[in-house]
Amino acid sequence: MFKLTTILVFASLLLTSCMPESPRASRKGLSGGSINTGGDGGNGGGGSGAGPGDGTLDSSLLDTITDSGKVELRHIIDPETGNYKTKVTIPKNYNGYLYLSGLNVTSLSNRLIKVRFKFGREMEPVTVPAVIVRGEGITPQTDIEVLALNLSSRPFENIRLIYDLYDYNNYYDDGNLAETKEPVQDPLDGGLYCRGLKLEHDPTFAATASNTACDAAGETCLYAYAKVLDGGLVNNTTNIRINPKEPQIDVLGGGYAANSQTEKMKRCLPDNNDPANLSSVLGITPVLGGVVYGDTIVTNHRYEGPFRVLAQSTWHISGDALFSAVNSTTKAKGIFQTSFTPGVAAQGYNSFLFPRATQMSLQGGVEHFSSALPFEPRTLVNGGLVAAGDTDWMDGCNKRVSTYDAFANETIASCNVGATIEIIATDKSGQDIVLNTSTKVKLQLSRASTKNFDGREVLYSSLNSCTNSSACGGDECCFNSRCWSKEIVSQCIEEVDVIGNLATGQVCSSDYECASFCCNQSTNTCSVHVNSEDQQVLCGKSPGQACVAKEWCRKENIPTCFKVKTGTTPEGQQLCALRCY
Repeated sequence: MFKLTTILVFASLLLTSCMPESPRASRKGLSGGSINTGGDGGNGGGGSGAGPGDGTLDSSLLDTITDSGKVELRHIIDPETGNYKTKVTIPKNYNGYLYLSGLNVTSLSNRLIKVRFKFGREMEPVTVPAVIVRGEGITPQTDIEVLALNLSSRPFENIRLIYDLYDYNNYYDDGNLAETKEPVQDPLDGGLYCRGLKLEHDPTFAATASNTACDAAGETCLYAYAKVLDGGLVNNTTNIRINPKEPQIDVLGGGYAANSQTEKMKRCLPDNNDPANLSSVLGITPVLGGVVYGDTIVTNHRYEGPFRVLAQSTWHISGDALFSAVNSTTKAKGIFQTSFTPGVAAQGYNSFLFPRATQMSLQGGVEHFSSALPFEPRTLVNGGLVAAGDTDWMDGCNKRVSTYDAFANETIASCNVGATIEIIATDKSGQDIVLNTSTKVKLQLSRASTKNFDGREVLYSSLNSCTNSSACGGDECCFNSRCWSKEIVSQCIEEVDVIGNLATGQVCSSDYECASFCCNQSTNTCSVHVNSEDQQVLCGKSPGQACVAKEWCRKENIPTCFKVKTGTTPEGQQLCALRCY
């Protein structure tokens, strides 16, 4: 009897030692800071923060523990807030620590552990070594064990950000009458979702045996791949759409109306169906009877909405699920709110593409299109701002075109997202064994970012694209097509008389006025001068003309002549001759 009692006591102690602590509402972070495991809260003024599927530490933790003690990834600890989340967004150049929590992490303490992230539809893999660490627990008397990933080598830095963020925050006012709250501007906000996954890897989609496609009205699939770009007018002859390169501002100075039609067509188009707004941006007579999709509204150019749909046949969201009319009872879910022809994605407008609306920092006197409320048609602000500062609300496309990086092909909306996260252990023979694969926990990557001591973003916000300083803030200059602080660039290009950079064929009077440093003095035009390994077309100025260096002068053979003795005459007289070499 005594032996039986001892065995029962030992078994009960063994079982209770395997049971984790019951979940609490808050904990202290591994760095010692207070952590609230409730909703994300978001970084935007009006955003709801944690959107659908962005779960936190829940009360079902004990119920999911299996008898086998299987390791299961459940959460990522947000480096910004310390909250437990099922979705975290970090800049792709993040170089701090990333902590993963889950069930039975303690069982991994005697193993070599790695975590493998597979990003996007292409399942691009990145493997990071991991260790088990202990930190302050939910109460001062307890601690927890989590997987710690040291990202000091920036393992995600080379991941391509080929997808886009969509904003599914709720911006309705307290009375649910209209969207009046300030839209999110931070790409790390919890209400933003990166549409870059196959449907099978989207945890927000409720798949069943009879429902394998996200194509019905009201269905949720927030990570399902879709791709749209800001688009301009379409050329009737070539059927090629203009790629917008300029925000809806007067970049040349002298008033928006003074801009040429060609310049105005470079602007991104309003994300609505308001004829007055569209006509003002393009500088045309307002369209009577509304904006008609497909009509030629500028010479040889037709209007096909503000967005360009890319390869829709490859999307993982389709049908009525593409559209989500936002109101007090309907949450944002799709790609667009509506379209010119019902159900046609190529004609969609009022997109959820991030940012839905934005503000720009402009110099005083720069005319632009804005509105007092974030989601209403814009009007031209005649005379611009009285002093340098932030505008009222503008279309989100203005932020996307002004933050475009041509080298990386990224904007502020660019992203990538992990399809799966695998916990891998190495056995004694050196073979990797996948212990757990999670599709419910998501790591999103946004464009590279750097914050200063005050927590303000200073990298991509300092690299706004521009054609002149009108597109930059009051304390910035446009230099080499980027906005720079005047503390770095001492003099704006508009303040200097620029001499040079004339193209071949343009009229010149000096070599220094030509980009090739070759001004043909016979024709007074810039000539070609190329001297590379692959090609040599030299300026070759003729004798008597000035050139900046000998490379630009034509090579001439200059003879050297000598008087040489050639012999003597029969009378003994010396003979000489002139020899030139």
